[in-house]
Amino acid sequence: MAYKRNVRIVRAVLGAVLALPGSAFVLVMYVSFLETVLRGSKVAAWLLVGQGLAITATLALFVWLRHRRDRKIGLLVTLVAAAAIWLWGQPLWDAISSTVLPTYEGLKPAERAQAVGQYRLALVQACAATGGVIALLYTARNYRLLRRGQVTDRLSKALERLESDEEFVRLGGVIALQQIIHDAPTQAEHVTHIVRTFIRRQAPKAEQGAQSAASGLLLPQGHTFPARERPAADVQAALTALNTRHAKLYSSRIDLSGYHLAGAHVFRQNLAGAQLSGAVLADAVLTRAALKRARLEECDLRRARAARSRCNKAQMNDADMREAIFFQADMVACDLTGADLRHTELSESDLQQASLCGAKLSGAHLVSTDLSHADLTGVTAEEEPVRLDKSYLEQALLNEAVLRNASLVGAKLRHADLTDADLTGADLTGADLRGARGLTVEQLLAAGSIEKARLDPALHEACRRGVQETGAADGGPVGQGVQP
Repeated sequence: MAYKRNVRIVRAVLGAVLALPGSAFVLVMYVSFLETVLRGSKVAAWLLVGQGLAITATLALFVWLRHRRDRKIGLLVTLVAAAAIWLWGQPLWDAISSTVLPTYEGLKPAERAQAVGQYRLALVQACAATGGVIALLYTARNYRLLRRGQVTDRLSKALERLESDEEFVRLGGVIALQQIIHDAPTQAEHVTHIVRTFIRRQAPKAEQGAQSAASGLLLPQGHTFPARERPAADVQAALTALNTRHAKLYSSRIDLSGYHLAGAHVFRQNLAGAQLSGAVLADAVLTRAALKRARLEECDLRRARAARSRCNKAQMNDADMREAIFFQADMVACDLTGADLRHTELSESDLQQASLCGAKLSGAHLVSTDLSHADLTGVTAEEEPVRLDKSYLEQALLNEAVLRNASLVGAKLRHADLTDADLTGADLTGADLRGARGLTVEQLLAAGSIEKARLDPALHEACRRGVQETGAADGGPVGQGVQP
């Protein structure tokens, strides 16, 4: 082990020694080029640049071929190096020597001796500076090796603690891993993998009957589900460790499918692409969490707090999201097919192009929610009315949607598909229904109110006639404020 370490140190020193002449070569070439340009010889300047590039390409080819470790290639390398020296060695040396080596023409003996002494002193100082740089590089190398050894020792001790049967000992191990992630960002990927493995090993599996219980009937108003336990202290600490600055780069795409993490606190957590299908996240704190493209099928998200979370393109079909808070959430193109959204807070969220086919929306709040181009085919809101006040439902698909007694005050429903939608008792006050497809007079007459609603002229006139034929009172569902 010590031999290998010494070999690495020697290679590092040799690399530094070779790097310094290379840097000096580039600097001298640059100075020679400037001097040639100032003298007015552009042809010589470009010739010097061409020779320098040729030498650089030759050296790069030499290094690349050297690592191939083939005898025939080694012979080719030797021939290329000899040809390069023969072709460009003498002209390049002449150009460089005229700049680097001093000339003493026209000097008196005393002045020449003084100039030679100053030149030799400059050479000695340059050699001393080179030695200082090499020593500094060697010291930095030793410091990195020592630091890496300390991190390895700390990691070994933390892993020993994770094997303990005592929860507080495992908690200390997780905290130690979190500190390693903070102190050694280069090891963050490996330590993050260890933390994810620890969570999968320690977190309990979801109960077999959790999903069946979660998909039962809605409890009476004012009655809440029994509180679930929070994750163990060591599991919660591991989740927190994945939320540190350096671990966030590697904490995504974690697989926690089918695990019981009710009450987990993952504020601002990066769970993009995470596998959470069938997981229990009831009462979890997911505020500002990144859940882009996450798999949350059949996930228990009851009463989860996910305000301002980023769930765009997440798979949340058949998820139980009753009483969850997704206020101002980014849920563009989110798949909520068959999801239970009863009493869910989705106000001011972005649900453009989202799929809510067959979702349950009884008692849900979607005030000022953007549902443009969303698919709400077959959604139901029967037990309690859904609030869709001031929501954007332009070009949304509401085929066969059951929205009885729904509140759609000021909603934007331009060009929405309302074919066979049940709008019995719905409040369409101030709603914009211009260009709505499949909208019939019968649906509008069955609505609770369409005061100040904006309709197509033909549909508006048909509603007027329908009200007169049925003998409805003045100011019935179609009042005087209806705008064509």
